[in-house]
Amino acid sequence: LCLSPKVSMLSRIHPLTRCSYSSAVTATSSFYDIIIIGGGMVGNAMACSLGLSEYLKSKKILVLDSAEIKAPTKNSPYGYRVTAVAPHSVLLFQKLGIWNDLVDLRVKRVDRLQVLDSCSHSSIRFAQPDPCNEVAHMIENNAIIGFLANRIKTSCPNVTIRTKVKVVDCRTPSGLDEFATVALDNGTKLQTSLIIGADGARSMVRDMLDFKYTSWGYGQSAVVANLRVQAMENNCVAWERFTPSGPVALLPLTENMSSVTWTTSAEHAEKLLSLPPEEFVNELNDFLTTDIHQNSITNQFLSLTGQVLKGVFPVSEKPKLTFPTVISLYEGTRARFPLAFGHTYSYVVPRAALIGDAAHRIHPLAGQGVNLGWSDVKILLSCLEQCVIDGGDLGSLTYLSDYDTQGQRRNVPVQVACDWLNRLYLTSNTPLILIRSLGLNMVDRFTPLKVYFSFCISFGFTVVSK
Repeated sequence: LCLSPKVSMLSRIHPLTRCSYSSAVTATSSFYDIIIIGGGMVGNAMACSLGLSEYLKSKKILVLDSAEIKAPTKNSPYGYRVTAVAPHSVLLFQKLGIWNDLVDLRVKRVDRLQVLDSCSHSSIRFAQPDPCNEVAHMIENNAIIGFLANRIKTSCPNVTIRTKVKVVDCRTPSGLDEFATVALDNGTKLQTSLIIGADGARSMVRDMLDFKYTSWGYGQSAVVANLRVQAMENNCVAWERFTPSGPVALLPLTENMSSVTWTTSAEHAEKLLSLPPEEFVNELNDFLTTDIHQNSITNQFLSLTGQVLKGVFPVSEKPKLTFPTVISLYEGTRARFPLAFGHTYSYVVPRAALIGDAAHRIHPLAGQGVNLGWSDVKILLSCLEQCVIDGGDLGSLTYLSDYDTQGQRRNVPVQVACDWLNRLYLTSNTPLILIRSLGLNMVDRFTPLKVYFSFCISFGFTVVSK
């Protein structure tokens, strides 16, 4: 019998691992090969991926979530929590077999992203080189969660979902000679080879297992709401305007409905939530179009450099696009969420791994947050499949460390880039406004670089093989 190098190394480090399984399970606990804590968009995608895997279909998998999971119907009002799903995430949904269900419900295709600076006349328009390809699709969070859960129930007999349960404790051993344990509020005790923490930015799993974590608040909140709008081009353009208090984005949901993500100070966010609907709409329309922050020195310089650059990077005149006009607010859809940066030094310990916001938290200005979480799912799935192929232990760092390395390589550059962009656009320093405005205009004129950034926005900053 020939063992892979990884299994040979594992046997040298933990020679008793394989024979300890049966004896380690106590009579008062239930055993699962993998327990996923958190049944949200990332946790359910992880469970569905594991359940559909040819290599893991014999593994017993449990999903625990404190909330009830239910997909919306076509008659349900639109939820205010929506996601810009990148094309590489659409590929995952197609692989998991839920994409057609989402499209049948309601999905809005976004063909272009228009980015503007409120402090200058600089702007850029992102679109895929092939007009048949999209920048993103706007989908409600509840629809993604619900259809993933439905797919698990109908097609993954080895996966169990338990809702309305609370995890009160989870522990991992220092080595692989014991199992990890999970305790529920009803007294149930569970044992597992691997805990996957997918319980969000305020991860209880991360805290209970003492993962080293660094974070800081931005002093900003994102106010979200659904709006009735009057827009051009069937409302297929996503808009983002950077302002001194943070970016404001209008994201299309239907031909006459958009979702706003308005980043501002925590104090202003509270005020926006308390405004009457008409006043909220008026303030938003003013905020999207005001020239009060325009920097005259920067605009003069941009005009001069624009004349010079015409001879170097000639561009055809583009029709001027204007922000959709906000007509009214859909009542009951306003909410606010505090914004922060967070990153776990390592995503793994023996018998546990973190995915999604539990591992990394990002500013929403680029719409990459949950898309990074779905990339975590693909990377971790690949590592666990290789573990099974090699006959290894699902909780071994021999394989989990591969996930940690690949995930960090993908996520950290995006986190840092978004953090820097947020800081750059919050400044009122004229030289920095000039530099960022020139940079934006240069990228808009230099087609190869613009195509690259369009690809990064749609498919991520690095390519994941599976």
